[in-house]
Amino acid sequence: MTTLLEPKTTLSYLAYLGYPGETRTEALLITKPRKSERRKGRVTRNVFLAYVCGGAGSGKTAILRSFVGKPYTAHYDSTSRPISVVNSVEIQAGEKYLVLQEFGSRYESEALRTSKKTDLADVIVYVHDSSDTNSFSYISNLRVSARMHCS
Repeated sequence: MTTLLEPKTTLSYLAYLGYPGETRTEALLITKPRKSERRKGRVTRNVFLAYVCGGAGSGKTAILRSFVGKPYTAHYDSTSRPISVVNSVEIQAGEKYLVLQEFGSRYESEALRTSKKTDLADVIVYVHDSSDTNSFSYISNLRVSARMHCS
């Protein structure tokens, strides 16, 4: 997960641990861009990134916690920094890894405004609270805002 989200950190770890060889990048496998794989219709990567977005209190953190097997907690704390979790999933009789990342409603509009950031994600999951009438409109506004800035 660290290699996917922060490759420079991984290279620092390898240098610190004394990875043999002059170039630390030999330890990393650089995969083809997602766009070329989509056109060919086959995926060779084993790690996928999903952004989880939605209004405050919509259940984004609960989804992340559930994905990694942590129990539900009714206590609400606003997400103040990005949260990332990873777990394996079975796809076509093979094991793949899915990284879910939540920015918190305070920062996600910033993150989705830059195409550099959105191009990293394989999918964006929008979460809304059906008991909150503003929750769905928040998602709609977020999508419109993101499209305007990434075009």
